Amino acid sequence: MKRFLVILLCGLWVFMSFGCATQQQQQSAAAGGAIGAVAGGLIGYMVGGKEGAIIGALSGAAIGALSGWAYAKRQEAIKEAAEQNKKIVIVKEDKTEKVIAEPLGIEKQDGKTYRKVRARTYKVDPKTNKEELTSDTIERVPLE
Repeated sequence: MKRFLVILLCGLWVFMSFGCATQQQQQSAAAGGAIGAVAGGLIGYMVGGKEGAIIGALSGAAIGALSGWAYAKRQEAIKEAAEQNKKIVIVKEDKTEKVIAEPLGIEKQDGKTYRKVRARTYKVDPKTNKEELTSDTIERVPLE
């Protein structure tokens, strides 16, 4: 059983980390997976002992890796919107999440130029296409 779990964890890590398109996505997925595994393992251990820790770590790793991937996509949309000065929409492959990044304008500070970008992340119900706003921020992106 332990051997199976080790193989499963390694396979999950490879799938989540290297299945991403860019190095930033790989790093975000790996970091999210590691944080999720630790948090899930601790919670699982408190609830169900050793067996609960294993289940919690596996679940936490998967959820954390997916969350890390979503964060990387959001950052990618913000960067593209700033560089191209146009609205960028990225929809997750399974259509359950959407990121919209819109440039708002230029800001100068201390001799540097920044483009302000509004980034909104939505959860999407695939059955009804109803969108729920989960994040709404304004970021400053340095322009070169």
